[in-house]
Amino acid sequence: MVEVHGGLLFWSVITFLLLLVVLKKVAWGPILSALESREEEIKNALSAAEKAKEEAEKVSSDYEQSMKDAQVKAQKIISDSKAAAEKVKADIEKTAEEKAESLLANAKEQINTEKENAINDIRDIAIDLSIDIASKVIEKNIDSEENRRLVEEAMNNIGES
Repeated sequence: MVEVHGGLLFWSVITFLLLLVVLKKVAWGPILSALESREEEIKNALSAAEKAKEEAEKVSSDYEQSMKDAQVKAQKIISDSKAAAEKVKADIEKTAEEKAESLLANAKEQINTEKENAINDIRDIAIDLSIDIASKVIEKNIDSEENRRLVEEAMNNIGES
C-alpha cells in the first residue's frame, strides 16, 4: 500500500504552493488579461454586428420606401402623361372639327354663289333670247306657224350656247 511520509508531503505541499504563486504572478495574470481582452473583443464584435444589422435594416427600409415613392411618382407621371395626351387629342379633334365646319360652310357659300351666278347667267341668256325671239317675231309678223318655228329655233340655240 501507499505510505504517507510527513517530510515528503510537507515539501510537496510547499512546492505546490510555490508553483501556484509563481504561476499566479507569471502565467495567471496574462492568461486572465488575454481572456478578458478576448471577451471584450467578442462583445465589441457582437455590438458592431448588431449595429450593422440595425443599419442594414434601416437602409433596407429606406430603400423599400424609396422604391414605393418612385413607383408612386412613376404612376403620377404616367397618369399626367395620359391626361395630357387626352387633352392634346381633344384639342386636335376640336380643331379638326372646327376646320371641317369652316370648310363645309365655305363650300356651301361657294355653291350658293355659283348657283346664284348660274341662275343669273341663265336669266340673262333667257332675257337675251326672249328679246331676240320677240324682235324676230315683231320683224316678221308672220303666221303662227312661222312664230312656232322661230321659237323652236331659239330654243335650239339655247342648247348650243
